[in-house]
Amino acid sequence: MHLLETENVGDLNGLLEILEDIGETVDIATLDDSLDEERTMLLNLLNDAEGLGFIEVTNGDVSLTQLGNRYLKADVDGRKKILKEVLVKIEPFNSVLSSLNEKEEMNMEDLQNLISEMFPSDNPESTMKTLLNWGRYARIIDYDSDEDEVRKVQ
Repeated sequence: MHLLETENVGDLNGLLEILEDIGETVDIATLDDSLDEERTMLLNLLNDAEGLGFIEVTNGDVSLTQLGNRYLKADVDGRKKILKEVLVKIEPFNSVLSSLNEKEEMNMEDLQNLISEMFPSDNPESTMKTLLNWGRYARIIDYDSDEDEVRKVQ
């Protein structure tokens, strides 16, 4: 199962905006020249954007999908709404939301244990950071640093 590798939503936004500026299908090598990212990070970003349905990669060529174009045309709140609609259907967000449906909040230790158990990773800290960054941006979850708890956004 693929988990999001891109820790920050801003990286996704940047990629999509570059594709919009280019305005047509672009090959990965040209895109690589346009971005100031390591190749591994670019490939992870492309994989994540494709997994979310915002781009299509065919024979090394990248293009925006209808969803990607709709996302780019939306204002910030609209983007968050679209991203929320996509994220709630994929892991680990779906499993975390299921757990939060059973209880109102979850402390960070329990959340880390859930993520580590269900989605083993070489870098569990990165998985947690990604979950929190994307989940909070899309208004799926909220993190209370005083209580060290995560709650589902209603």
